[in-house]
Amino acid sequence: MFGKRLLSVALVLQFTALVSGTAGAQENVLVIDEIVVTATKRAQSVQDVPVAVNAVDADTIEAMQIDEFTDLTRISPSLTVSQGDWDTNSGFNLRGIGTNVFSINIEPSVSIIIDDVPLVRSAQAFTDLLDIERIEVLRGPQSGLFGKAASAGVINVTTQGPGEEFSGRVRIGATDDDETSYAATFGGPLSDVLGFRLTGFAKDREDGHIKNLFSGDDVNGSESSGARGKLVWDLTDTVSATLSGEFANSETTCCNQSFRELTPGAAFLGLIPAAAVLGGLEVDEENDEVLRDDQTSTEADSWASSLRLNIDIGEHELLSVTSLAEWEYDVFTDVDGTAFDILGLFTGGAASGGINQGGSFDLESFAQEFRLLSPPSESFEYVIGLFYGDVDYGRDFNRGPLFAANWVADTGTETMALFGQATIGLSEDTDLILGLRLNREEVTHKFNNLISGLSFSGSDTETAVPGKIGIQHYVNDDVMLFATYSVGYKGQGYDISSSFNLNTQENPVGSEDSDSIELGMKATFWDGRLQFNPTIFYATYDDFQAQQARIVGGVVELGIANVGELETYGIEIDFQALLTENLRLVGGIAYTNAEIEEFSGADCWTGQTASMGCIVNPVTMRGAQDLGGEDLNNSPDWKLTLSAEYFLPMPDMPFDAFFNASFQYQDDVNFSLLADPGAVQESYGIVNLSVGLVGNGDNRFSVTAFVNNAFDEEYAAGIGNTGALWGNAPVYIQNYPREANRYAGIRVGFEF
Repeated sequence: MFGKRLLSVALVLQFTALVSGTAGAQENVLVIDEIVVTATKRAQSVQDVPVAVNAVDADTIEAMQIDEFTDLTRISPSLTVSQGDWDTNSGFNLRGIGTNVFSINIEPSVSIIIDDVPLVRSAQAFTDLLDIERIEVLRGPQSGLFGKAASAGVINVTTQGPGEEFSGRVRIGATDDDETSYAATFGGPLSDVLGFRLTGFAKDREDGHIKNLFSGDDVNGSESSGARGKLVWDLTDTVSATLSGEFANSETTCCNQSFRELTPGAAFLGLIPAAAVLGGLEVDEENDEVLRDDQTSTEADSWASSLRLNIDIGEHELLSVTSLAEWEYDVFTDVDGTAFDILGLFTGGAASGGINQGGSFDLESFAQEFRLLSPPSESFEYVIGLFYGDVDYGRDFNRGPLFAANWVADTGTETMALFGQATIGLSEDTDLILGLRLNREEVTHKFNNLISGLSFSGSDTETAVPGKIGIQHYVNDDVMLFATYSVGYKGQGYDISSSFNLNTQENPVGSEDSDSIELGMKATFWDGRLQFNPTIFYATYDDFQAQQARIVGGVVELGIANVGELETYGIEIDFQALLTENLRLVGGIAYTNAEIEEFSGADCWTGQTASMGCIVNPVTMRGAQDLGGEDLNNSPDWKLTLSAEYFLPMPDMPFDAFFNASFQYQDDVNFSLLADPGAVQESYGIVNLSVGLVGNGDNRFSVTAFVNNAFDEEYAAGIGNTGALWGNAPVYIQNYPREANRYAGIRVGFEF
């Protein structure tokens, strides 16, 4: 089957090459603007980089209203987001691969880097994207150049610099679901050698899109604000320094999960009929109401600073990036998801309340990277670097009053790496690519169970050598072919959870290894008006780190297991076309087949019977299943993104007009690693529209009206089985996102 798919892809590529021959015969001065990326730690045109990468510039970011990291799914069809009830339980997937675990000692599979500074955890990225110059989504293992947290890919973000002239921008916005937003940016030269840029924002949607029938409040809302400053100083003719600092705060009443499906006869705690617990809730896929007596909420604060030095040493460039970051996150959750007086039931009315849990996360990180870049050369060029990272991550957790848990944990990760990548010219048109990273890390932990009084501490060290070998060949000035083999790696870690014990201390979750093959083409046709970039990929992941749920002492606990082996393969096609001087299409399509090859002894999903594949061990009484051959969770087979941008000049008016329409489609997807059939979201497509006016004078104003999810397509961003609280009868809850509703708004901006 895989061979047939490869053959069909090859035929498509041959057909495209034939079409290019006729298209190139047209004469037209229109060309697509070049986007320069740093996917190889060196500034290059995206069409010359032998990496599968989606790249968008500031204009496209503005046109497609990419305001948050979760909006990046609009530009990369291979990217999906796993949304949990907390930001720490959420993450990014590329080509079906991503890490979505609760332990503070396990790193993500998709690395997020902002201005050459890596974020330690995906949760730090769930904030606003503002004043961005460029976004790159690198697909597939990138461990050689970007480190052990890039075993599935990289999201690389570059923010705007000061600019050569003083300029500013102010923007305000409002929506019909009561969101208001404000943003301002100012920057420019302070002298011949000194420039600055300041950016600030505030966003308020305090009343969310979910109704809590118990309190009467609208929940799942948020408030956020932040600021970023950047100072660029040319110290000498050969030394430049960039000092950056930023702060962000967010407060939410998120994420309340609504009931999606009840098994007939399901009883809360195995005792109470559902009607007595859920009252007037209409339980179905469109349910946007909850009935909770405790307010679910989160608050996050982050601070970050970095110093970047660019030093010219002859024809070489030495780059130093030093960064410090802190992140604090506080959460509180209504665990039972109801307003039922559980404590009153067990105490005969002497006390009242339900099950709730929460605590705080506290992260501090330091990173230092040195890179030496050789001068550009057609025969031999290279980048070599050193990286050091030190992360301290702490968490306290409390659950009660029933099924009590109370613990404090501190973990640490110290990483040292030597890396390099070289491009060797084999001929005028063919280059050999060699990359290697020597990575050594130590992970540590301290765990104190405040109920049992037990304490644990320890450490472990591991060394790994991921890398890449590849070849790229220029067929002509417009077509480049490449083939690469990459070895990815994601480090080991401790499974920090309420069930932490001597066994989990002595047996850290093992590291995750991957092997990936890519065959791709970067092609520019139609005299520079069409870019067509297909990639075929095949990858295997050994000892994939995944979250599992199990019942310990009558309570659902979440642990981490090494899945035996995963396999993912498919094809991705990125394209953009300048159809006329003022009409541009940007899009991509991805087919991804991500399967679990080996995973025996996996947990059963709640309600799974022997006839459904759940085998109970008569000694331990634990149910297990074999997931070999099942699809990987949160990995749609097909995903499509398409955006049309049209600009209408109006020379007789003081303004011009513009229009944007974008479409995003994804195939059905199962959110459960355990192949729970009730956790399937059917396929859906979302259409976003915007239209506006922009001044064509020196001081430009803009007015944009937009509609997101224009056809009101409803869907879930996550589905879970909470049947362990319902007598082990399957009961499904869902993350019903704001984007599953149609909402409209307006933005007004002024630039000078």
